[in-house]
Amino acid sequence: MNTQALKPEVYDQLVIKRILSIMEQKQIKQSDLANLSNIGQSSLSKLLKGEMKLTLQHIFKICTALKIAPEDLIAINKDLSSDLSSFDFEPYTENGIINEQFLNEQIFIRDKNHPAFNGYKDKSFYMYLYSTISSESFLLTGTLSFDTKTSSFCKAKMTLDTGKTDSNNKPIKKCYSGELIISLTMGSCYCLLTNTDIGEICFLNFKHMFLFNQSLECRMGTISSTSSGGNRLPVVQRILISQKPLNIMGDDTSDLEFVKGQLRLNSSKILISKTELDNLQKRYENNQPISEFLENFKSLTVPEEYYLLEESNLKNISLTSDIKTKGIGILRDSSVSPKYSKVSSKTNEFTFEYICGKRNV
Repeated sequence: MNTQALKPEVYDQLVIKRILSIMEQKQIKQSDLANLSNIGQSSLSKLLKGEMKLTLQHIFKICTALKIAPEDLIAINKDLSSDLSSFDFEPYTENGIINEQFLNEQIFIRDKNHPAFNGYKDKSFYMYLYSTISSESFLLTGTLSFDTKTSSFCKAKMTLDTGKTDSNNKPIKKCYSGELIISLTMGSCYCLLTNTDIGEICFLNFKHMFLFNQSLECRMGTISSTSSGGNRLPVVQRILISQKPLNIMGDDTSDLEFVKGQLRLNSSKILISKTELDNLQKRYENNQPISEFLENFKSLTVPEEYYLLEESNLKNISLTSDIKTKGIGILRDSSVSPKYSKVSSKTNEFTFEYICGKRNV
């Protein structure tokens, strides 16, 4: 399956065959399915005969009626040996990342002429993210560009300045190439990027919006890659992409605190130690607006006692390793650390307002 692609019409037949098989297993008649799915019986009959094209809306209604997950009908990565015995395959010859049978105007959009790409294609953006090495707290900068002029699809290129230099004192940069694919059902832009020099694959994900005659101003997203540290461990972090450059280094670092704050993997609740808040108030005591803001923050907080300890110190407890492992798991589950860091709509809106507001200053 990984070296062959189904013809679109064969894929439709496969989905129909699965529907009929599930109907038989659940002893559901076609008339019953029509009533349960709110699809007209005549239309359903044509769908199941392959005389009418299945849409995502049809699949959603049928899955709801049959009480199954959509992937039970449309997934290709299942064991299909019995389903596919009567179908012909053709070699997959397209240059791209996603198998052809998933590329259409309903699932993954790759056609550069589709209006979903307006505002993204042939644009370049500045990119900001934290270093993947835990001991380094500085920000990395780079560029992310999308090109449709030299290919039938939307090429993506990412260049990262590592903040380091080589023996000739030249900046060390890492370059990745791949493509941008858009999912309208998930409202997401996906970039799969590879660096063949170091053998790394990066995955970018950020919110998609139809922009029509406008260009993308900025967006918060995530990047999944491998840490540059010695252990080469998987890492997921936030990224900020902006059409305009932001001031985070050199003589002007007026945007640094804003960018670092947005890139933090945090939740909507702010948890800060009394010591750190006291330090912030001292640092900004001569900045009247920020000082006033911090005072207001403090007045709205609910003080509560917390216990802070580095996990590695727990190894010194004189208990068996299985007890310590289980205990650390219990503590982690009760910790204030969030289970995930979603890039919320408020985060995107806040970033948009800040960056666009700078232009009007």
